[in-house]
Amino acid sequence: MTKQTSQYIERPPIVVVMGHVDHGKSTLLDFIRKSNIVAGEAGGITQHVAAYEVEREKNGAKKRITFIDTPGHAAFSTIRARGANVADIAILVVAADDGVKAQTLEALAQIREANIPFIVAINKIDKPNADINKTHASLLEQNVFLEKLGGDVPWAAVSAKAGTGVEDLLDLILLVAEINDFKADPSASATGYLIEAHRDQKRGIAATLIITEGTLVSGQAVLAGDAIAPVRIMEDHLGKTLKSATFSTPISLVGFDELPNVGENFTTYKNKRDAETARDAQRTAADRVPATLGSPTDHGGRYVMPVIVRADTTGSLEAIRGEVAKLGDEFTSIQIVQSGVGNISENDVKNAMGSTTPATVIGFHVGIERQAETLALQHKVPTELFTIIYKLTERLEELLKTSAPKRIVEEVVGKAKVIKCFSSQKTDHVLGGAVTEGYLAKKGTLRFIRRSIVLGTAKVINIQSAKQNVDKVDAGKEFGMQIESNFEPAAGDVIEHVVSKTV
Repeated sequence: MTKQTSQYIERPPIVVVMGHVDHGKSTLLDFIRKSNIVAGEAGGITQHVAAYEVEREKNGAKKRITFIDTPGHAAFSTIRARGANVADIAILVVAADDGVKAQTLEALAQIREANIPFIVAINKIDKPNADINKTHASLLEQNVFLEKLGGDVPWAAVSAKAGTGVEDLLDLILLVAEINDFKADPSASATGYLIEAHRDQKRGIAATLIITEGTLVSGQAVLAGDAIAPVRIMEDHLGKTLKSATFSTPISLVGFDELPNVGENFTTYKNKRDAETARDAQRTAADRVPATLGSPTDHGGRYVMPVIVRADTTGSLEAIRGEVAKLGDEFTSIQIVQSGVGNISENDVKNAMGSTTPATVIGFHVGIERQAETLALQHKVPTELFTIIYKLTERLEELLKTSAPKRIVEEVVGKAKVIKCFSSQKTDHVLGGAVTEGYLAKKGTLRFIRRSIVLGTAKVINIQSAKQNVDKVDAGKEFGMQIESNFEPAAGDVIEHVVSKTV
């Protein structure tokens, strides 16, 4: 049934904060919400998506703004892209002492793809080397035309550390929201997006939801992908218990029956039974096939190193998968044969032992259960824990290099052409030629090619150049050569000097 227009009321804006790593996104949010998550983050890098709600007074009325904080590390580009798609407005943070950088461009591309309005926050204006004009110029190069500078993109100069200009930035957010007239229907069933999920050791599976439409009430049930949660334990971003929540509100919902995928849309049902009926209807036979631990495969001689990954959240797992996919080359790669959220368990170690090639167990922002640690020590199963993603990927790259079998690689260091053959007696041949590329050397293997067909290899007995015995002849010079081979060379043959090395 079509909703009446009169049911729609003003909806608080959902704002995503984006930009290059270390340009001050989290510090800006810290100042806004008067908290301090940065000190608890490894290396000062936000490793998770989080959502926060603040109030701002405008014309005597209190207005709500929801902020989504997205990680700054390159590995979390997918999460940042999802954040832009969930949000109504984006804040593009650019440091006044650094200007537009790689992840600034990436964030800008995601904002434009999401087709949402954005505001530029030029941060760190209190730094001695801050240069706002230079920052303006770097933005202009990316076709970001700021207000009062010939464009229509709102912007504010701020110091997230000192709080300078933050009030102006909040006013700009409310102004942009007013212009865009965001509305929603509070009487509708709640819908929105799941932006993070994790496994709480004491309370079970919890997820962070952003409501974009309707009202969620205690007693209902939420369906996100294949995961269902009865609305019993619902909290706001401060951990306060809620009986109901409406649009633009970030909530933590505890009690999912399985780990939901980050980025899923969620829908609300009257009760858990209705949600289960809807889930059964949307499942296919493929969805019901249980996941099994795969075995690393050898694709055309390619070495595949298996790993098992445990992380604190599904967002972290997604980022790790993206980084692992970049590792290796045409000869080697890493395969995540099993992954999950939560501490490394005894079952993880057993699966690592049971895979075709013993797997390494990696933990990110998680611990290892005592039984698992004991079993790993007994059976020498490598288990490693990390809190910073680039440290994790560096270690995996190192493990891949040391575990991959050594390869013998041939390198062609020189080419020559046979001009004349002087004599041939069984396997002993004397010829003359000219080096066309690189060099020919006495030590090494010479490969003879005739009309694109390899005749075979020859051992060098002696080389002369300018009637002198030499060990090496460079490009552009002629030579005489005595070789030992099972074939008879001829004028016009191409000679390749091949050097083998182990990598």
